[in-house]
Amino acid sequence: MKKILMLVLLTGAVAGCTPLHPDNCHKTIALSDCDSGRYTDQDEYGRQALAIKEAIESQLADRHAWKNKKCRLHMDFAYDDKLHNVESRDGNKAYCEALVSAAKKATFPPFPNQHVYEAFASSRFVILGE
Repeated sequence: MKKILMLVLLTGAVAGCTPLHPDNCHKTIALSDCDSGRYTDQDEYGRQALAIKEAIESQLADRHAWKNKKCRLHMDFAYDDKLHNVESRDGNKAYCEALVSAAKKATFPPFPNQHVYEAFASSRFVILGE
């Protein structure tokens, strides 16, 4: 009886630590959200996050001048992919100012569907200069 109980507990523990991969969801760990929006996610949320980041960075005068600088932006979008508001929260002051200015000039990619829009409608981005 003890062996069966131990086997059940061990199986439950192993299954609970295994990443789950539902359809249209790339998760790197079991407890992560499907719509994490990490730049490296191989799903529509990751592609949207990367496209937003690239739209901002494309408006920087000299992208490489900001190597290793960091800034956290908070952005609010409308469903028509228009930027309503952008603010810097913390990071390198000059880099944050450049990113806010760039974001105001950027043309952002359309949201592919309502779910992606809801994940990004009010979002935070941590951008690291490369």
